[in-house]
Amino acid sequence: MTNGDWCGDGDSLNGHAVIAGFGVPGRAVADLLAARRMPFCVVELNPKTVERCSHVGVHIIAGDVCDEETLRRAGVEQASLLVLAVPSDTAVLEAVSVARRLNPTVRIVARCRFISSGMEAHRRGADQVIIEEQVVAQELERMLDASLPSGAPAENAAG
Repeated sequence: MTNGDWCGDGDSLNGHAVIAGFGVPGRAVADLLAARRMPFCVVELNPKTVERCSHVGVHIIAGDVCDEETLRRAGVEQASLLVLAVPSDTAVLEAVSVARRLNPTVRIVARCRFISSGMEAHRRGADQVIIEEQVVAQELERMLDASLPSGAPAENAAG
């Protein structure tokens, strides 16, 4: 693919992925897709990130993932996967609604900060949701479980 107004070219017009947000989570997704040789287009709101990354060959466009025209430019109508990795529940929820309307069959994976937002993302059509507060809770439990002595008295555990 080449960078430009539309992220795709004739060979990747169908079945590509769209990644919204190019922070740490979005970059991890891009690395995985690149390793699997799956073509992708990144949608990023920060123009400095777009400028910097486009110079190193990332297939990236500037725009708001909530905007229908931006999603169309990224080719969401022909995409097989949409990963919403932006750190805004409001943006994710709106993007799920718009993307689902534009492409009823696209697989949507959404990042949400809160359980209530994750439930709403599912309701709006996200196929899978990663909820930050659940991931943090699981990681805290895992780390503490490995370091705390077992068999602490119950009255101390709640305190």
